[in-house]
Amino acid sequence: MKNIKDALWGFIVGDALGVPYEFSTRNMMKENPAVDMVGYGTYNQPPGTWSDDTSMLLCVLENIINNGDIQSLSELFVKWYRDDYMTPHGELFDIGITTSRALQKVMVGVKPALAGGADESSSGNGSLMRSLPYAFVDDIKKSIFNMTMENRITHRNSICSYCCMFYVKMMRALLEGKDKFEAVKDGAAYLKYGWRITDSDDDHEAEWEWFKLLFKADFAALPESEIKSTGYVLSTLEASIWCFLNTDNYKDAVLKAVNLGGDTDTIAAITGGLAGLYYGYDNIPSNWCEKIAGQHLINNLLNKINLNEKYIQKL
Repeated sequence: MKNIKDALWGFIVGDALGVPYEFSTRNMMKENPAVDMVGYGTYNQPPGTWSDDTSMLLCVLENIINNGDIQSLSELFVKWYRDDYMTPHGELFDIGITTSRALQKVMVGVKPALAGGADESSSGNGSLMRSLPYAFVDDIKKSIFNMTMENRITHRNSICSYCCMFYVKMMRALLEGKDKFEAVKDGAAYLKYGWRITDSDDDHEAEWEWFKLLFKADFAALPESEIKSTGYVLSTLEASIWCFLNTDNYKDAVLKAVNLGGDTDTIAAITGGLAGLYYGYDNIPSNWCEKIAGQHLINNLLNKINLNEKYIQKL
C-alpha cells in the first residue's frame, strides 16, 4: 500500500543526490553525469546530506502533525533559519534568497501571511519544495487551502500557489492508485476546474498560458532541450514531471533529474517524491537510503503520523 513513507523517503534521497551538483550546467553534467550518491561538490557536504528543501518540508510535516497553523509554521521556519533546527548535521548551509528575506521580515514582526514576496522575482520553487505533506491529509480540500495560506510566509506570487496545487493533486492521484499519466491530467484538471471561484476559463486565461506545456497531451514527448531546470517554480515543476514520466523506476528518474543540471537538489527531490510514491520505498536503492543523514529526525515524524488521524494513509 502506498503511503507517505514512500514519498517522503523518495523526496529526501533525491534531495541528497542532487546537493553536490547544484548550479552545475547541463553541459557539465553531460561530461560528468551523476551515477550514484556522492558527497562534497557544491557545498562540501558528506554523502547523504539533504538541503533546505527537506528541512522546510520536515517543518511542514511537523506542523501538520501538531495541528499547527500559519503562525506556528512560521515559528518553525524561523527556528530552522536562526537555530539550525531540522538540519542534517546541525548547521544550515543552504537557503534561497526569497525565503531568507521573508523570514527576516517575520523575525522583526511582519505578519507571516504578508512576509513572502509577491513580485515576479519571488516566483522561485521555495514553496513547491515543501508542499508534499499536504497531499496526505485526509481532507484534501482543506489541506490545499491551508497550504496556499501557509505558502505566503515566503512566497505570495500566485504562480507558486498554482504549481503547488498541481503537484499536490498529482501526488494525491498517485496515492489513490492512478497511472502517472492520469495523475498529470488530474493536476491539470484541478487547476482548470477544481478550485476556481468562477465558471469561466476566460478569468484564468493568463494563468493557463503559464501552464501550456503541462496541459499538452504529449508533454512527456518534449525533447530535453525544451525542459528548463532552473529555480523558477514552473520550470522546476515541468522538469520534475518530465523526468518522472520519461523513466520507469525510481533510480533512473532522480538521476535524470540531477543530470539536467541547474537546481539539481530541488528538481531531484520533487521528482523523487513522485517516483518514491509511485514505485514504492523498496524501489529506492537501499545503499542510498543508508547514507541519508539525520534519519532520527525523519523517523520520529513518520512514527508520529500513526497517532494523527488526519492522515489518509497509516504506515
